[in-house]
Amino acid sequence: MNNDTGNNVYLTLDDKKSDEFILKQNLDALKKIKNDEMTRITQDLISIPATLVRLKWQNRREIYALQVKEEIYGAVMNAIIEQRPELKEKILGRLEASYQYLLARETATLRLTRKLSEGNYRTSNVTCVALDEEASTTSSDC
Repeated sequence: MNNDTGNNVYLTLDDKKSDEFILKQNLDALKKIKNDEMTRITQDLISIPATLVRLKWQNRREIYALQVKEEIYGAVMNAIIEQRPELKEKILGRLEASYQYLLARETATLRLTRKLSEGNYRTSNVTCVALDEEASTTSSDC
């Protein structure tokens, strides 16, 4: 005859301690969920310079081709200046003017991008999207 009484384990827990244990497990689970959500949110909020670095890395093959063209352009400019030294000041002046123009355009683009990302800038073709329809009718900020 089989006697299975040795394999059966009966636990009796105090109800109060059992409730505290379950409550502690639930609180720990909620804290973990909250921390995971905060981590996900903070990873989504990447700064503009970090995003630019990531985009530069993703587009490195296209950027490399532009760098090669820039080196070829520079070599040609040096060859022209060596052959015709009288054009050196004129060429360098045009290069500086073009550089200042590009720098001003890049600065304006970064300023506009920063204002758009912070929500401090409105354009005629960009409107804010109201999550609540009543909020959009009562608010005149958009």
